[in-house]
Amino acid sequence: MTKEHWAQIGITTQFLIVVRTLGEVFRLRHVHGTNFSVAVAMPYVGGALIAVCLCWAGVALYFFRRYTLTSWIALTTIFILLTYKIAVIGW
Repeated sequence: MTKEHWAQIGITTQFLIVVRTLGEVFRLRHVHGTNFSVAVAMPYVGGALIAVCLCWAGVALYFFRRYTLTSWIALTTIFILLTYKIAVIGW
């Protein structure tokens, strides 16, 4: 596996994180039913925003052929979002 392949895997993982995080809003709406509010979804939207910004950074670095940095940003995204989930949403 080359550095470029690892960068591609990292970007794909980041994109899937964004999709999964935004999909959580739909799950919450289903679980809460009529009691669903924007306040319930906001922590997940905040996490998605973090993931989107870091995914954008990874893609931008990929276009500049900074494959190692792109891979590190993908790993950093996972660490930041796990920390965010524990601190804001709870385990």
